[in-house]
Amino acid sequence: MSAIALGPVGLAWAGLLVVGVLGFALATGVNLIKDGLVASARTTAQLLGVGLILNPVFARESWLLIVLVLGVMTLIAGWTGGRRVERALRGTGPALTLILLAVSSLTLAYVTQLVVGVDGPQPRYLIPLGGIVLGNAMTAGSLAAQRFHDDVREQRGRVEAALGLGATPAQATQAALARALRAALTPTINAMLIVGIVKLPGIMTGQMLGGADPFGAATYQIVILFMLLFSDGVTALLILRWLRRRAFNAAWQLRI
Repeated sequence: MSAIALGPVGLAWAGLLVVGVLGFALATGVNLIKDGLVASARTTAQLLGVGLILNPVFARESWLLIVLVLGVMTLIAGWTGGRRVERALRGTGPALTLILLAVSSLTLAYVTQLVVGVDGPQPRYLIPLGGIVLGNAMTAGSLAAQRFHDDVREQRGRVEAALGLGATPAQATQAALARALRAALTPTINAMLIVGIVKLPGIMTGQMLGGADPFGAATYQIVILFMLLFSDGVTALLILRWLRRRAFNAAWQLRI
């Protein structure tokens, strides 16, 4: 059983959903027309564009093309996440990019080789899984960095008091680090708690729409959620440990 192909008419009908919600918002006194139309236009252009780009990549099955696509995705993820966390401390953006590169490479290699058993350059597996890891890890890392920065800044007096009593920077900021890590992992953990009961995730739904057996689609979704918990947690923890070291100078004075 194959998926039902969508054409321009189907996309046009889908676009009416956007028009509908923007109309309801406007009737309530909230003007979201500009933001909604820009977001919808970018979504359409970006997804159709990447679909056109990936068609020849999927057809050629070249390691060079796979690495090139994943490399560009990593740079974009690092740049996007860096814009959100750079205010925490200068240099956080490049650090996040390097962490994303290391964590996504490790996670993707482990999952595709040991879990799925991908043989050779198969972009149909490597690129979608890599994109899922990068997107979620970027969000977790930037969320953790923002939370840690805000927490330490708000609790600056308490942190400095702990340092004055002989605590190390790691001890003085341990509570802030724990709260930041928990905040970064909460969306993934919450999704794992309700998956299959409250909602069917996008990957599982996409596979079933493509004709896959529901049980087989469920096994892939389990792997992906475990993969995301690992990559999100490691990324958040690494950026937090880096940020904690950079938050203090040699005299253990706060830079934040």
